[in-house]
Amino acid sequence: MPPPKRREEKPTDAFAKLRQCFDVIKEKHTDPWNWHEYLDDEPSEKDEDEGDPEALSLKPKARSNVEKLKSHLLALVSQLNTAASAADMCYYHMCTTPQDMKDCAMILSTSGDIDEELLASGDVSPQKMMAALQSKLNTANEQVAELSDQVVHLKDSLVESRSICQERFLRWQTAAMAAEEATMRLHWMKFAHDNGLRREKALQDTYRDLYWRMVRAKRLMIYKARQLLRDRVFNCNKKENLFYSFHGFCEILRTEKEERLRREYEEQRNAIEFALRNEVRFLLREGALHGGNVERLAVRCSTLKRDRRNLACRLLHKNRLYEPLEYCLWVWELWQPIRGQLALEKALESEQAFRDAAEQQLVHTSAQLPPLVELIEQLKLEAVAEKIAHDESRRELTADSAKQLAALAKQLHTHRVEEVAVVSQLYRLDMEDKDERIAVLEREIAEDKHISALKGMVVDLESNLRRAMDRRKQRGFVVPPASTDANKCAHCSREVTLNTWRGLPKSLSHSLSETNLRPDGPPPLLGGRGLDLPGLPGSKG
Repeated sequence: MPPPKRREEKPTDAFAKLRQCFDVIKEKHTDPWNWHEYLDDEPSEKDEDEGDPEALSLKPKARSNVEKLKSHLLALVSQLNTAASAADMCYYHMCTTPQDMKDCAMILSTSGDIDEELLASGDVSPQKMMAALQSKLNTANEQVAELSDQVVHLKDSLVESRSICQERFLRWQTAAMAAEEATMRLHWMKFAHDNGLRREKALQDTYRDLYWRMVRAKRLMIYKARQLLRDRVFNCNKKENLFYSFHGFCEILRTEKEERLRREYEEQRNAIEFALRNEVRFLLREGALHGGNVERLAVRCSTLKRDRRNLACRLLHKNRLYEPLEYCLWVWELWQPIRGQLALEKALESEQAFRDAAEQQLVHTSAQLPPLVELIEQLKLEAVAEKIAHDESRRELTADSAKQLAALAKQLHTHRVEEVAVVSQLYRLDMEDKDERIAVLEREIAEDKHISALKGMVVDLESNLRRAMDRRKQRGFVVPPASTDANKCAHCSREVTLNTWRGLPKSLSHSLSETNLRPDGPPPLLGGRGLDLPGLPGSKG
């Protein structure tokens, strides 16, 4: 089997490959932002599985920025080599087939805004390119304006639809509430209807029971009446019974005849009424149908009369005498087509002037393009350099801030340790002071106990002395008269008696136990605790 023939490469394929290489180089290598990722910090590796050597060996290692940059440069070299080989093939094809030069150059000349149709027109001057780009820009601006109008219209439609949705939602809620209320009402109506049906059924059963009872009672009464007539009436006065029976029979026949005549008259009247009612219904239906036909006929007649009158008016206007103004009207009507041509000629002259001005502006613009491109490239380089310098300064500031923060944290830790030591020393001194104060207070409390015991002994001695004096002295039954008028009433000048029948001795008026003496109580023990007086040290009060 012979080997397959290799596909012969055409010149356009070689130039398309070269253009593809240029696009790849521009997209991945020549733009400045393709190299910004290598300016970041080195990736840090966090060993989470330090105890598992197998996991560490299988875990992929993070590549550094240098390794990434080397790989990028190797890819750039391979792409440049591919582009160089493609350029060599293009040169070869231009040497062998120069007649395809225009098609091949058109492949390299096309871009996103410049297509093959514009290049194939023949005029590829910068003015023509700028004019084509300007027309595309105008078209794009018009499309943007239309899209903006559509956005505004859609926003208005959205607001309106939201209001409609809100209104419909409110209506739906109202309808839902009404449906719920109707459901509840229907439920209770059904419940009441069922109750009514049950009551009606019970009433029907009761009525049927009563009816059959009435029928049974009626039959019994008829039976008893027949027995009574047979036994008591018909057996006596047979002639009278026969006479009354005959007249009764005649009356029944007369009544039945009148009833039959009445029924026949009603049936005849109902038949006539039914026939007349059907006839009237038929006539009314036919009148409605004929009324529509008559209305359409009247409308048609009025339309024909109006058309005939308009036709007569047109004929009279056509056969009238001509007026001078009509000739002017004809001239004006003939001038209307020429007027459009004159306007087009003026518009053409204005457009030619605008085109000349635009060509002149394009010439000036094309002359200014190379300096602008150089200035833009220089500004891009300066912007990249400034960004690099900014990143470096930011890193330096971050490092300085970290150092200062570490130093501050260290100083804060040292200050905290010193502060804890000072606080512990103050606490120790405070505890020593409080211990000394507690010892002093305990000593004072012990001394106060001895003083209280001594005072209790003095009070006991005073009490014993007073009792001894009371035994020797005669007790008075009334209060002795006072030397002054202090105990006399201000109204009647009589002396006021005290509440006790015994006068107090003057020798113990200033004693500590004077205010709480109880002569009728038991004598205190010698050496015992005295009375507790408020305000004295050692007392409970």
